[in-house]
Amino acid sequence: MIDSTGYDQARDYIATEGFTAELQTKIAFFINAVKTGNVAYHSWVQWLVGLNVAQQQALSQYSRELEAISLLVRTARWSSDPMLFMRGQQIVAPLASAWSQILFAPFGPMLNQDAAYRGMALGHAQLARVRLAPIIPDSADALDPFVVVLRRVEQENARMLQLQIRMLKHMNQEFPVASRETEVEGYQRLVDEVFGAFLSWMTER
Repeated sequence: MIDSTGYDQARDYIATEGFTAELQTKIAFFINAVKTGNVAYHSWVQWLVGLNVAQQQALSQYSRELEAISLLVRTARWSSDPMLFMRGQQIVAPLASAWSQILFAPFGPMLNQDAAYRGMALGHAQLARVRLAPIIPDSADALDPFVVVLRRVEQENARMLQLQIRMLKHMNQEFPVASRETEVEGYQRLVDEVFGAFLSWMTER
């Protein structure tokens, strides 16, 4: 689980500094990195026709993740400091590695049932563990464009989380439930570690 201290420190820092270009860059970079893997995982469904129910749900999530990325990129005030991007890449590297193993598995997640399940499990872990609302201070302007987009992404994550849960329950039925739960828990620990590092990064100068 994420240590609540990390949220508290990040929220207090933002309350003092405001959503500066540096902080917006850190947040937007991290969230985009997190969502890019999920977008790539679901991207194959955009080329299909006559979608079944599961494929319709996958396309819905793909579209919503793309929307979140677009909103963040267009709304954030980006810093020109290259060190921020270098540090951000270091933080998200474990997630990028996990996604690459899933996306480049033999035959890819479209035809490889194990890769398909692992991709859904990692996407679920990201939606469940990466929470943005707790870092927004009470003093933040509710109509600030960046605050609005953060809250919107949080709301969409909650909706998509329900979809992920339903899809996980019906995937890889031939594998024991205990094995599937272990897979999900492993990805949750990975996401917790990366997100914890991100929260610490928020208060770095």
